[in-house]
Amino acid sequence: MKDYTKELISTLQIIYNSTFMPIHLFDNNKCICSIPNNELPEDFIIAYRNNIVFKDASLNYFSTKEFLHVGIIKSNTKDMDIIIGPVSTTTLSEADIDSLIASYSLPIEYKEQIWDFYDKTPSFTVSQLLNIMALLNKELNGDIVDIFEYFGFTDKTKEQRVGKHHADALVENKEQSQFHDTYFFEQQYYGYIERGDLDGLQHFIQQVPSFTEGRTSNDSLRQAKNIFISTTAIITRRAIAGGLDIETAYQLSDSYIQEAEKMSDQASILALNATAAIDFTSRVAEARIPKGMPEDIYLAIQFIANHVNQNIQVEDIAKHLNMDRTTLSKKFKRALGFNISSYIMRRKLEEAKSLLTYTDKTISEISEYLCFSTQSYFQNVFKAKYGMTPKEYRKNQKK
Repeated sequence: MKDYTKELISTLQIIYNSTFMPIHLFDNNKCICSIPNNELPEDFIIAYRNNIVFKDASLNYFSTKEFLHVGIIKSNTKDMDIIIGPVSTTTLSEADIDSLIASYSLPIEYKEQIWDFYDKTPSFTVSQLLNIMALLNKELNGDIVDIFEYFGFTDKTKEQRVGKHHADALVENKEQSQFHDTYFFEQQYYGYIERGDLDGLQHFIQQVPSFTEGRTSNDSLRQAKNIFISTTAIITRRAIAGGLDIETAYQLSDSYIQEAEKMSDQASILALNATAAIDFTSRVAEARIPKGMPEDIYLAIQFIANHVNQNIQVEDIAKHLNMDRTTLSKKFKRALGFNISSYIMRRKLEEAKSLLTYTDKTISEISEYLCFSTQSYFQNVFKAKYGMTPKEYRKNQKK
């Protein structure tokens, strides 16, 4: 192996150690180095490579329907190229893995190997992928590229085209006296959600006035879905402002948007919009966290929400925030009016309600998942809080 290739592989190893981005070096169309060693099957990598290797540009990337991203950096002087990825911005599901195997006609015995690969590979955004590509291009070709300019992210032509469309539409709408009139309606609508005012929201939905929507698509179904997505994004942020924990809000938003994308008629999407708004508002009402709280107390609440499935103690939260336990306890009580241990229990019981309503987990499984010492203890505290046993609560939700 030539000294140049050895040095390049050493550099690639350093880059991997710094980023954990999978790297594959090809020489004369043959893979001569894969980092890390617990690699995907080689023909899997070659299948990805074949999607982009024949394009003229030195740098290129593509994304699969499973949200996987792969990049290529080709040498300008040698018959060499570097493939980075495939990486994902989200956690892959078993259905995604099955889809990958089917898409590339791979043997089913690859499934465990692919699972292992993605389990050990961190998530990357497209921006991170492109910046690492720029770094590898500097190593392979010696020049620095501006990824935003290289991939046309700052395309002035597009900016001018959108600007012209905007100007023409503005003139046309003024001529026809057609104006967006949803702003004040939205302020009222989202205000109910942020305050957790379920009665107010339901009354408002029933009395909703007519208004003019802007057009985001030439297809009516796509228009409905676009409006749903933008509305849900705002609802999510207003719910967070109202006290709903961040992870719950974003996961709920993703779930509703995925549900909307499955729908094939506007009426169903409109009904789902009302369902989502009511759901978010109910959860904000349950959260009952006052606005304007100290940042460290807000971070403590987020930590608790993200760790209800663990046996978290006040000491764990204090350590996470780099605070003294006693100081945290006093500050939490002063800000919210109840102690932090009570809040941990409250969040566990709220999670239990959700699991009882929306999953088929047994009461024993829920108790174990939420780290209650015994199932009987879980049942006792649940009944003390809600006036019924977990079994009775689940039965009532199914009526």
